[in-house]
Amino acid sequence: MKENSRCTFCIETNHNTVILLPDTSKSRNNFHMLSKYFFLVSSLCCNAIICSAQKDSSLSINGFSPWITGRDSATVQYIPSSGYNALVIEDNKTVAHVKFKVAKYGEVSFPIKPMNSGTEAPSVDLSKSRFVKITYKSNVSIVLQLRQTGVHGGIHNHVVLPASSFFTQQTIYFSSFSGGLKQLDLSDAAKFNFALLENNSKDGFAELTISSFKIDRYRIKLR
Repeated sequence: MKENSRCTFCIETNHNTVILLPDTSKSRNNFHMLSKYFFLVSSLCCNAIICSAQKDSSLSINGFSPWITGRDSATVQYIPSSGYNALVIEDNKTVAHVKFKVAKYGEVSFPIKPMNSGTEAPSVDLSKSRFVKITYKSNVSIVLQLRQTGVHGGIHNHVVLPASSFFTQQTIYFSSFSGGLKQLDLSDAAKFNFALLENNSKDGFAELTISSFKIDRYRIKLR
């Protein structure tokens, strides 16, 4: 929160949304109301990313949706050219397609259980599942994270998928996921996140296309 020379309150959210509130004696005397307003605006901005991706398309990959992109402020997103929805139809097939000029990271993720609203992926019990099966192609290696509920950023249990210039299918057992701050708890899984952490040295960008994602012994319950 910032205040300029005319004492106009300025709220800047983490999605570059700036809201100016006029300076009045009431706003100063009721500063707690401004704090509540800021919390509401921040929540709405976060929800807008999820809702926008959900409304942009009814597409899914094996029932999983939405697939949402993310990146640091210095990374340039080429595909999708706008917005956060990575799902498109290519060669008559629904795929998740992303392309970044990576500074620190680019990513695409999806909740295991479909979300109706809110920013948090709900908890899913995958304790009876043994592996995931993925069909993809990428010009760089990919860090595939399995995230727990309510955990953002930082270090997560993960595996590294090798680069492949053609579509390849990989079966990854959950026992292969490691490196998190705590042991993987399959009874509290939330979402899968594909992180692109470097550019292809020849191409000068990082690109990933996913055409299939299946979880062993897991059936999606549609909304």
